Amino acid sequence: MGVDWFRSPDWDEPARTAFEARLARARPRNRQQYLRIKGLALRAAGHTAAARELLERAADHPDGHFFMTVSAWESLADMAVERGDRATAEQLYRRIVIEQPSGSGTTGGIEISLAELLLDKGDPDARDEALALLDSWMGRPRMKFDNQLFRWHLNLIRIAEAAGERETVRRAANSALTLAGRGPQLSRHPDVGLVRADEAILERLRALAT
Repeated sequence: MGVDWFRSPDWDEPARTAFEARLARARPRNRQQYLRIKGLALRAAGHTAAARELLERAADHPDGHFFMTVSAWESLADMAVERGDRATAEQLYRRIVIEQPSGSGTTGGIEISLAELLLDKGDPDARDEALALLDSWMGRPRMKFDNQLFRWHLNLIRIAEAAGERETVRRAANSALTLAGRGPQLSRHPDVGLVRADEAILERLRALAT
C-alpha cells in the first residue's frame, strides 16, 4: 500500500501542486487535518519552511477543530524554539496554557516546554513561574510518559540548583536516572514515552545523584 497523499514527505513542485489540488477537492471540515498531517510529515523530512507554512495554515483554518488548532500551535512553538525564536515559542505555549488548560490536542507537556523557556531567562520571577507550571503539570490527572517526566525532573533540578536545595537536586537526579533506565512503557508502541538522553546528560545526573 502506498502512503496517503497527505502523509507523503515529498515537496517538489509536482508534489506541491498535487497536494494543493487534492486539498482543494477535500471536504472543508477535513482540510485542516490534511494540512496539519502534511506539515508534520514535511517537518520530519527536513522541509522546515514548507512545514511551517502548512502548520500556520492549519492553525488559522476557518473550518478548523480547536484540538487540531492547538496541535498546530504546539508544533509551531516547538519549531520556533528550534530556530531560536523564543518570543514566538513563549507566546504560543502561553496561548495553549490559557486557551486549552487541559492539554487536549497536545503531546501533553506544554507546561514543561514553557518552563524550559522561562528557566533560560535566569531570573527569580521566571523560576517561580516555571515551578508553578511544573506543579500544575504534575497535578493534572492524566497519563504521564517517562520522557516527559524526565524533562520535568531536569527542570526541577535547574530550579533547585538556583535555590541551593541540594537534597532536592539529588532526589530529582536519581528519579531522572530511574526514568532513563526503564525502557518502553507501551509494549505495542515501544517508542512512545521512551527516554532518549545523551551520555553527557546521564553523566551529569549521576554526579548530581550521589
